[in-house]
Amino acid sequence: MWQAMPVTLLPNNVGLLNSELRAFAEGLSALVERLQFPHLDIERSSVVGDADGLHFTLVHARRPELGVEAIADGHGEIIVSYGHEHEHFRSNDATSGMVRPFQSGDHVQTTLTFVEGLLTGRVELQLWKRPFGIKLRSFWTGEDGKAELFLRSSTVLPVFGWSRTPEIYRFDFTKPGSSI
Repeated sequence: MWQAMPVTLLPNNVGLLNSELRAFAEGLSALVERLQFPHLDIERSSVVGDADGLHFTLVHARRPELGVEAIADGHGEIIVSYGHEHEHFRSNDATSGMVRPFQSGDHVQTTLTFVEGLLTGRVELQLWKRPFGIKLRSFWTGEDGKAELFLRSSTVLPVFGWSRTPEIYRFDFTKPGSSI
């Protein structure tokens, strides 16, 4: 009978990390261990960390384009990249008036809530191709099942093709293929 093995994504030198990096590393490792994502390719996923920062790469087993990366600098900023988009989480977000639908007490916990939402399919990325760039919209699906826009951006670069309807990505590591 198959039994899930505990998975940890802690760097070997976790003791050298400052309190912010350690909290993020331990929180993300606990998240992965608790939810046992069936489509997380643990062999290709990685974590690298030292006193200067931490870099997580989480790879979807069947859809590598649905990968999630998180980079923490240890000085109050964590960047989460997913698809063609990225979101910055800063220690001063609460005092600067930054409001997100997945807001938590501090930027580390907010980041962990966001990453959990990504890995469980609660975040949807919509991408439109335009002649001079890509238009992006990110939505958070709340407990009530309603999607709420939380991030809009665009990238200026030459793009071949035009899309009237968006490509939709759900970075869901609980299902085999997460794009609609």
